[in-house]
Amino acid sequence: MGNTNKFDDLLTTLGTGRWNILVFMSVGYWQMHLVSNVLSGVFVAPAVNHTCLPPDHGYTLTSYTFTPSGKNITTANHCSYYTNETKDGTFQDKECTDWEYDNSTYSLTLTSQFDLVCSSEYLRATYQSLYMFGTLFGAPINGLVSDRYGRKLTLTLAVLTYFSLAMATSWLTTLASILAFRFILGFLHPAILQSGYILALEVTEPRYRAAVGILLSLTWAMGTMAWGGVAYLIRDWRWLQLAVNLPSLFIFPVLWFLDESPRWLIVHGKFERASKTLVKAARWHKVTLPPSEDLQTLMHSIREESTTTKKVVREEGVRTYKQKAWRYLLRLLILFRTPKLRLFTFILCLNFLLVAFIFYGMSLNAVNYSADPFLYTVLSGVVEMPAYIVTAVIVSYLGRKWPSIVLFFISGIVIVAAAFIPTGMNTVVIVLALMGRMCICCGYQVIYLYCVELFPTEVRLQGIGYCTIMSRIGSILSPFITDLLGPLYPSAPSLVFGLCAIVASLTTLLLPETLGRKLPDTITDLEDKLTDTIRMEKRGDDDEECQTEGEGDGAAEMEEEELAKLRA
Repeated sequence: MGNTNKFDDLLTTLGTGRWNILVFMSVGYWQMHLVSNVLSGVFVAPAVNHTCLPPDHGYTLTSYTFTPSGKNITTANHCSYYTNETKDGTFQDKECTDWEYDNSTYSLTLTSQFDLVCSSEYLRATYQSLYMFGTLFGAPINGLVSDRYGRKLTLTLAVLTYFSLAMATSWLTTLASILAFRFILGFLHPAILQSGYILALEVTEPRYRAAVGILLSLTWAMGTMAWGGVAYLIRDWRWLQLAVNLPSLFIFPVLWFLDESPRWLIVHGKFERASKTLVKAARWHKVTLPPSEDLQTLMHSIREESTTTKKVVREEGVRTYKQKAWRYLLRLLILFRTPKLRLFTFILCLNFLLVAFIFYGMSLNAVNYSADPFLYTVLSGVVEMPAYIVTAVIVSYLGRKWPSIVLFFISGIVIVAAAFIPTGMNTVVIVLALMGRMCICCGYQVIYLYCVELFPTEVRLQGIGYCTIMSRIGSILSPFITDLLGPLYPSAPSLVFGLCAIVASLTTLLLPETLGRKLPDTITDLEDKLTDTIRMEKRGDDDEECQTEGEGDGAAEMEEEELAKLRA
């Protein structure tokens, strides 16, 4: 445990300067450009007013009247027309195959180009959902790859591939290829968002970690505002797709100057690269590192405690496919190996599911509050920015646990209250809904930071990957509440979302506070650190040493048994 403290002390010695800021700005810039792809369905494949264009058969009868030329006039649903081409003169209802689109808002969209209306309207939702399905598969794989091969390598390959494919989408000519690229972009999304976020936090000194974790979300709000503004100026989906992704090329050269996370390098035994990275950081910040011998001792100590090292030693003799399959299965289940890590995994995964479920559910309801999609998108980003700033200040002074509990609880109360507002008081309902959404939005950022600080370095990306999977499941489930349950019972969505927020508030009570605690690097370190935290919470600081010496042998034996199982 002391080794981890010394490493965070080393980051404090390095301070915050050009080396860290380069990482923060680069990661934030790339995350800002993710927004236009995540939310592209709003302007690339929107609902467009359309009118059926029936074929001209000389004389045809419609449900209403004839045109002067004898052509059909569409029925009210714009998806079918009537004709009396049969010999007996009876009318037939036929599906429309050609439409005229209203281009007053958009000049060209996927909807109008590929006729995503009527029986094909589900493809608009498919276009949006495929991205989320991609992240569902990409999140766990990104966790394994990033934890094994490094944050920088994963981030570099993802950034180069992602934005190249995003721009290439502008030239695709078939809907099938566009949907395939959409899935791939979603698959790569966690590699940029998660790997970049973790890299930024792992090079941040402890006193600024909370602020950096929250303020990185400002780039998402900025990207949301920019997405609405650019979409207002460019109404052709191909040029829009190209315009919003082209600026990502400007910062590609920065990838050459970024360094791998020193924490990850140490845990994986790459001491020479870690030393070079730390020396470079010290040179950029004009500070002096501890003696080389002390630095090497620190790195070796952390490496020796890593369960990853023990696994590598045990797996050197693995040869059969059965043994290899078992090895990968154990790797996937590593987050459930110890009681405390199991508890963290369960609570965080549940909270991510509930928070995403509420956040996206409230967003789907809120989109109906504005008739102008461009203005609504810009205002969504404007409203989020002050919330993120205030949250950053709160968690820096009050910690992570109680702000999360309070935010979730307030969100739950106001959303439930919205279900009981009498009909006609629409303004009150909107205010309560936006307040609840704002609290959930802030809580989402805090719980993400919480997740980073609770999971050890050697499994941190894998842990966040599991949580991301649960959040994607929550976002997939939320439309069923708003679109299916809502029309039947208008107050039901508010009740469901509000109660889920209260449940998230209650489960967070079981998590420890991480304010002022050092990031754990290994599972062993996590077990020791949490045990010490629990002990300190049970006794006063004045008699801490005395109480430690007087502890019973039974508790110590139980702790040793847990660590023995871990090492085994």
